[in-house]
Amino acid sequence: MRRLIGLVGLVVAGVVFASLFLGSFQAYMDAWESSSDLWTQVQAVVAVIWNTVYQPLLLLIVSLIALEGK
Repeated sequence: MRRLIGLVGLVVAGVVFASLFLGSFQAYMDAWESSSDLWTQVQAVVAVIWNTVYQPLLLLIVSLIALEGK
């Protein structure tokens, strides 16, 4: 049962990442154009990337833990 939950979690993590990544291109552009200062631009883009990645990453970690269980 844990393996099934882990596999479903992996699939869901992939779908969530793909949907967030594809839907965030405009957010990347807006973050990059938010300032003329390079450091502020980099911080804004990293914030958008983190917001795109952390949810599927957490789900992926939990799914891998479920797959490792016996």
